[in-house]
Amino acid sequence: MNADSIPNHTVLEIQDLNVNYGGIQALKKINLVIQKGEVVTLIGANGAGKSTTLRTISKIVNIKSGNIIYNGRNINNRQVHEVVNLGVAHSPEGRRVLARQTVLDNLLLGAYIRKNQAEIKADIQHQFELFPRLAQRRNQLAGTLSGGEQQMLAIARALMSRPKLLLLDEPSLGLAPAIVREIFSIIENLRATGVTILLVEQNANLALQIADRGYVLEAGSITLTGTASALINDERVKKAYLG
Repeated sequence: MNADSIPNHTVLEIQDLNVNYGGIQALKKINLVIQKGEVVTLIGANGAGKSTTLRTISKIVNIKSGNIIYNGRNINNRQVHEVVNLGVAHSPEGRRVLARQTVLDNLLLGAYIRKNQAEIKADIQHQFELFPRLAQRRNQLAGTLSGGEQQMLAIARALMSRPKLLLLDEPSLGLAPAIVREIFSIIENLRATGVTILLVEQNANLALQIADRGYVLEAGSITLTGTASALINDERVKKAYLG
């Protein structure tokens, strides 16, 4: 997507965000903006603070100082379920599907904040169209799925809340290249439907190929930001992350 074509509507703005894990400062004065319809990626080494950033937005991790503004509202003091209600969904690192529940039950869990059963049923059918493998395994226990299928389920479950902002954490982790391509094709399709996406991805090359813009995180600080095309051609990024 051409950045010039993105509607000028800020979905998320992070202002001077500081987060501590125990005695360690995990995030240091993070500033980040995402416009409606964008795919924005966070890239960086393991331990740079990428997952912490997502976990802070979804209120799993507490803020030390700074602000998180979502669709014009300060959500610093919101609870996890309130943030989901506002339209933020988080597909976590490691997938975290409910192993002893079926695929269908996992999807229903993703819709726990919703009440309209007809719409929920229609959305489950939509997820099965997006992810045909899940349709074939709807009554199978999630723990018996392959890694790729579990990742598809984690994304589908997040989509069941009808998010306006989707937080995707390491969707390619541990997956075979063919499955990774399939997952990233799905992410591109989601962007085409208007879902705004903040993507954390160890495979920086892959992430920058589908993103509009990116931020480079190093030791809890943003050290570089720009369009995806600028970052993919930046010598510092090439040397550190693109191999």
